[in-house]
Formats: sequence, structure tokens, C-alpha cells
Amino acid sequence: MEQSVEAISSNLRCHRESRGLSLDQLSALTGVSKSMLRQIETGKSSPTIATLWKIANGLRISFTSLLCKSPVQAEVRSFRAEQPLTAEGERYRLFPLIPFNPQQSFETYYFEIDPGTVFHGEPHKGNVYEYVFLTKGRLRITVDDEVNEIGEGEFLQFQAGHPHQYECVGEEMAAAIMQVSYLP
Repeated sequence: MEQSVEAISSNLRCHRESRGLSLDQLSALTGVSKSMLRQIETGKSSPTIATLWKIANGLRISFTSLLCKSPVQAEVRSFRAEQPLTAEGERYRLFPLIPFNPQQSFETYYFEIDPGTVFHGEPHKGNVYEYVFLTKGRLRITVDDEVNEIGEGEFLQFQAGHPHQYECVGEEMAAAIMQVSYLP
């Protein structure tokens, strides 16, 4: 039963957060007390079938979507499969690869930056790190006033709560995988 409690806890939190609901709002939708919902989300309580039905009905989801662990799936996709977010007159292109999920606490992007282009990244709030894995070209990454230059096959990790910028140096476009990790 421990795995079921773990799956229920994770699934409930995911459903609530994906809808942007507070525990108070979820309580109002489901008729289950805020304290009970918190205990379920933290895995400190094994809910009854009646409680699970109240939650499922309140969220208008299937009962089993609260019980089942997410299946492991395999999917081959191109880095450039999605429409990019652009900046600097489309000379900086950011392609979302793996969106943020509260259960994994990171998100992953592929980006391309044309020669001579500088992109200024906003400081992130909290304990956030960026990992930049360069696959093509040369990239100068400045964090605060510290200048770091990386080439193909190299990576840089840095605390992203500081102002930072990416600059493509050299004659060719730079391409990289960027992972943003949100640490507790």
C-alpha cells in the first residue's frame, strides 16, 4: 500500500498545481478538509475510497488517475519540434524540450544563438542553477562580472540568481542544451 499512498500523493499534488489551485480552493471544490488534503499530498495519510471519490469528482477526473503511477513512455522528438521563443530580432531561439514538472524540479531547453548576438538572461528567484551543454560553436557566458567561455563538448554550470548573459563568439551559430534546476 505504500506505493499507492506515494502515487496518490504525487498525482493529487500534480492535478492541484497544474490547475493553479491552493489547498483552500481544492477543499472548496471537493468537500475534503484542507488539513486532510495536506496530509494526503505529503503522504502522511492514506485516504479512504470515499475521500478519493470526493476528490476525483471535485476535480472532474477519473478515480484511477489518482491511483496510477505515470507509465514510462518513450518518444523520439527533434530538438526543434516546437515553435521557438525568440529574442534579439530572432537571433536567439529557445526551444522548450522538457517542461517544468513539480515532481522533477527541472526544465530543459535547446537554444541557438547567431554569431555576434548577446542575450541577457533575467536572474531567477530562489535556489536555481543553469547547466549549459554546448553542442556547436563557441559561447561566452557572463554571470555577474565573471566571464566564462565554452566550446563544443563543454558545459558550464552556474547559480542563476545573478544577472547573466549569453554571447555567441566566433563565425558560426552556437547551439546548446540548457537545463534549469530548481533546488529546495
